[in-house]
Amino acid sequence: MIAKLKSSLHIILFKRSANRSVIERDMFRWFQVYKPRLRNNTVNETLSWLLNTHPEFRNLFYARIGRYNRFLGKLVLYLAKKVYKPIETFGFSEPMDVGPGFFVRVAFGTVVGAEKIGENCWLNPGVTLGYKDESGGMPVLGNNVYIGAGAKILGHITIGDNVVVGANAVVTRNVPSNCTVAGIPARIIKRDGVKVRVSLSSSSPSSQDAPSV
Repeated sequence: MIAKLKSSLHIILFKRSANRSVIERDMFRWFQVYKPRLRNNTVNETLSWLLNTHPEFRNLFYARIGRYNRFLGKLVLYLAKKVYKPIETFGFSEPMDVGPGFFVRVAFGTVVGAEKIGENCWLNPGVTLGYKDESGGMPVLGNNVYIGAGAKILGHITIGDNVVVGANAVVTRNVPSNCTVAGIPARIIKRDGVKVRVSLSSSSPSSQDAPSV
């Protein structure tokens, strides 16, 4: 009951948001991860629970809501952030272009600077997405990308769909779809479910890096 009262302003913001359907998909993803056996919660109950228990979700929620130009909207958003404070060290690049179903597991030391992120992206703690140097741009991530703890994806590169980035990997080159990459610098260690050893600078395996199972 207390959580519902505390989240009343957030529910107002949610219902008036142009991104309501996207936020609903975010909530469903987070609920699947943390409460997979519960199916009978209402949308408002799920929102209240996530705001109360997962500070990382608050940042995502506020980023989805965006900014308001009118005084009343600014006031409601200001008061909402006083009730449920976002994590100060976790944010998103602007303008935000992140697909629905975005999930962050404990956003400790996490930096999300990306030109675009597709649907159902999963970030673990300590991940950095951002610039490689002053002259470069930010990465573009496809759909269903999983990024392990401490990994870094830097520069104006493209990460394809269904890619897994191993923990602590450093990725500075494009990654094709349906691959798993790991290491410093990152190499392809699995492609289409088959184990390989391929440099990201190569378009195909060399003879000494032939696929193996």
